[in-house]
Amino acid sequence: MVSKLSPPRFSPPVRQGEPSNVLRRLRAGLVGLVSLSLLLWLWQWGAEAYTPVILPPPRAVGIALQRLVLTGDVFPPIAATLFHVLAGFGLALLGGGLLGIAAGNQPLFRQAIAPIASALLGTPPIAWLVLAMVWFGLGSPNSIFTVAVTVGPIVFTGAADAIGTLNPQLLGVAQVYQLRGWVRFQALYWPYLVSQLLPLLVAGLSLAWRVAIMSEVLATPSGIGAELNTARANLDTAEVMAWIVIIILLVLASDGLLRRIQQCLLPWQQAQTLQPRLGE
Repeated sequence: MVSKLSPPRFSPPVRQGEPSNVLRRLRAGLVGLVSLSLLLWLWQWGAEAYTPVILPPPRAVGIALQRLVLTGDVFPPIAATLFHVLAGFGLALLGGGLLGIAAGNQPLFRQAIAPIASALLGTPPIAWLVLAMVWFGLGSPNSIFTVAVTVGPIVFTGAADAIGTLNPQLLGVAQVYQLRGWVRFQALYWPYLVSQLLPLLVAGLSLAWRVAIMSEVLATPSGIGAELNTARANLDTAEVMAWIVIIILLVLASDGLLRRIQQCLLPWQQAQTLQPRLGE
């Protein structure tokens, strides 16, 4: 009985004279450090040419960032934005994923819903935000709705394509072994769905952060976007840039977490990525 579709194991070949993983990571870290130092030097050089309102120096932004962290003012807005991102992203996963699986299994349903998904994909997030302001007023539902309706069609398209392009031979194997219901989904659809959707979700989560913060700037009185708007109104450019640094760190952290999950669940994809490099 087929209990699970096991991924192929791949061990990258080691060539004589090739740098080890440690040396490769050390080299990448040094290159990143040099580019970051160059960016800070250019930033400082530009700050000396303009007033702090236009471009504050890196030290002023560091002081603003330190103040936000030490006073604890940074945590409530992060919690509010995190709630908006996760709630909207979760709704997008649930709605888009279920509809995508149904569309992948039923071609007629996919033909019926595909034009709607295409229209939703082509609608800019700012249009959804304006509509959400009319429907929900000012508050968290704005951000959650805008994130869900922006990311949902991406998840739908990915899930429908994944199920629709499943190898027919695997479907035949499932029929031979009479796999039905949840067992069939767990053994056949779930591994393939995860392998196809996870790379898409990494990009979708990054988009969710951007959309949530944009909606907070314009229509939500809480979250990082609201703090950005307040700092802009006070002409406190150093604090604006400090919040931007926080946003970058949060997006990098969530992206790294999802990529880590992807590496744990789909190790063969990483190996396939390394294979062409080793063949250079």
